[in-house]
Amino acid sequence: MNCFIRLVGIGVVLIITLFCATATLNADESLLDSDFDELFDENSENAGGGYDEKPSPYGSLRDFIMGTGFGIDTSYSMTAGYLPGWAESPWYFEDSGDSVDKPINLIGAKMSATVGLDIQPSRLLRIRQSFSFAIPSPALTIKEFFFDYNVKDRVFVKVGKYEVTWGVSPNFPFANLLARIPLGIDNPGEPYLAKLNIPVGIGGFDFLLLTRPGYIDTSSPRLENFGSGAKYNLALRNLDIDVGFFYFELMPLRNFISMKTTLFGNIELYTETMLNIFYDKQIEKWSDFGFSGTLGFIYGFLKDKLMVNGEIYYNGEGDAASLRRNNILDEDPEDFRLFNGFNGAFNISYKPGGLARMHIFVGLLYAFEKKSGQFVPGISFDPVEHIELYFAVPMAVGAREENSYYYHNADTNNRPFSIVLAVKIKGTYKYGHFE
Repeated sequence: MNCFIRLVGIGVVLIITLFCATATLNADESLLDSDFDELFDENSENAGGGYDEKPSPYGSLRDFIMGTGFGIDTSYSMTAGYLPGWAESPWYFEDSGDSVDKPINLIGAKMSATVGLDIQPSRLLRIRQSFSFAIPSPALTIKEFFFDYNVKDRVFVKVGKYEVTWGVSPNFPFANLLARIPLGIDNPGEPYLAKLNIPVGIGGFDFLLLTRPGYIDTSSPRLENFGSGAKYNLALRNLDIDVGFFYFELMPLRNFISMKTTLFGNIELYTETMLNIFYDKQIEKWSDFGFSGTLGFIYGFLKDKLMVNGEIYYNGEGDAASLRRNNILDEDPEDFRLFNGFNGAFNISYKPGGLARMHIFVGLLYAFEKKSGQFVPGISFDPVEHIELYFAVPMAVGAREENSYYYHNADTNNRPFSIVLAVKIKGTYKYGHFE
């Protein structure tokens, strides 16, 4: 039956293609780590967009695989700040007495670092491993551990612990199928993958198996503990297309197509659609068919000093959670909410230049059906190299129902109104020696 489902998935993809041609800074760590420039970067890990895993710091795999040697890369970050917040937004206070016991103030600091090592024993094999350290917790985590193998420059094999991102939307990562988590699994863990990449002309195929520690019954592991998927990329001169599907027995079969293009040199348009359908084993029938889609743009003004992003997204699969990256201070990952019906996003990033590298940003997400939104204005600047001063005011607006932005917002403690005052010291270093 699983083989049949996967074949159906491939067929649906082809049809779509034809028709579409902590009491520390833990509370706001996701916000503090967010560089709003990355919202406009297709390779952004934060945004949930982009077409594949982050590139090697030493160049593309095809270039990197041609030599022997080693490389090391390090990054560090030290953050301290003050984060006052409220259990109710101030404009919801019914009388002046409510404000007395509502404030929840957080103050603290954290330190983190990542050390990565690439080993290239021959032109055919690359091994990558990286570790993250954090204070106060967790002390040490394995961030990546995988190998790349080149089979006659025609097939590239990649196996181990790493992340792959699908989809193009920087606001609503509904097409990032590999990050989806089935309901009822509380601690899924980070992904383990086996992937085959086969370049074909100006595109290529990816075939993969994915599992997570929380999926596997270690006493009696089964093939059903693994999800499988495939993706095809076609990189035309003026249009980039991704088509793919992913299936895991506890989740619906999901199929997607993403397209993006650049017009007039500075306007990027993107769109993607997804079909989801669930196979009920008890009645042996397909059910819960849904359609989702998005249309957005990114426009650069004033020689790209001012970047504007707007997007309309329709979610036809109902309220859902899409897993984001792990918060480095949290043992449990964060859930990014996808609300049913129409949703909108509007983001502005402005760098005036010449003002201590000042960066002004405003982000807005709004769920029309819930009448609920998330609004994050902020400003940062770098007075000297490696040091960033940061001020932002994440807030939830609109309805106060439990399943809304009022309880799922930029503040990971879900305080509907908070203030972020922080200083961050950060830097990176990379060294490689290849023959």
